[in-house]
Amino acid sequence: MKQFWVMILAGFVWMHAAMLHAGLFSDRFPSARFTAMGGSGVAVANDVWAAFYNPAGLSRVERLQVGSSYLRLFNAPFLTSVFGSGVYPLSRNFGTVSLGFEYFGVNYEGNQISGEYTFQFSHGFFLLKDIHSSLAIGYSVKGYYWTLGQSLEYGNLGSAATLGLDVGLQASVYGRTYIGVYLMNVNTPKIGAYTRFDLPQRVVVGMAYEPYDGVVTSLDLNRVIGTDHVQVWAGAEFNLFRNLFLRFGGTTNPNRFSFGFGLYVAQIRLDYALITHNELGETHQIGFQFEM
Repeated sequence: MKQFWVMILAGFVWMHAAMLHAGLFSDRFPSARFTAMGGSGVAVANDVWAAFYNPAGLSRVERLQVGSSYLRLFNAPFLTSVFGSGVYPLSRNFGTVSLGFEYFGVNYEGNQISGEYTFQFSHGFFLLKDIHSSLAIGYSVKGYYWTLGQSLEYGNLGSAATLGLDVGLQASVYGRTYIGVYLMNVNTPKIGAYTRFDLPQRVVVGMAYEPYDGVVTSLDLNRVIGTDHVQVWAGAEFNLFRNLFLRFGGTTNPNRFSFGFGLYVAQIRLDYALITHNELGETHQIGFQFEM
């Protein structure tokens, strides 16, 4: 009976990917800070998770950082999503590089039904920077690896791999207004040995404004190529006390609401976020960062 349900889940995962095409390697992000802000990070990404939102944001990272994050997607125990990242500033002229990792798995009673692995190298640097404004560019080279579990009839369902390329731009004016553009998978990668699946291509344009120190508002417009609608992601962050940050946000298509907080003590950062869903369960996320 256990093998029967493993086979059913494996078949469901395969058919789900076949019907949606963009369901693979899509819509999972590592920063609990930006999750709490409705996911809107393309214009203000500037930490260890910058490469996942806009690699140009790496240009603003000036110290070595490492981070890890756990995402409890729709509060479903059989879904596992974890992230890891590290950034290293090279110099003012050569910018900052990053190594990132993501694993998303569907598991049933110790059996892996599907596993999605992403490894990425990212680099961001300034094209120009003065006391009033800046313009940065960045890119990510990503390796995708997808593996399926065992089938009673066909045995090992196999695995596949491919490469993706992301690019991004980020600009600032007077250190208060930020603009970001992010293009995901510009090389239109496909994955699969026999049935080829298109990996998602996303275009994100966003703006952020910091009216006062400790207050950030952001708005992103997101479109997955091949779909007919645009998602709006928006949020705000408030530095209530010296080490405590409070965040709110929301999205459209589907309509979701989010909130969370950040606790920063010395070089350690702890972030938590919760985002709702009108049909599925809520999603919880917790992230940890260390700055050297």
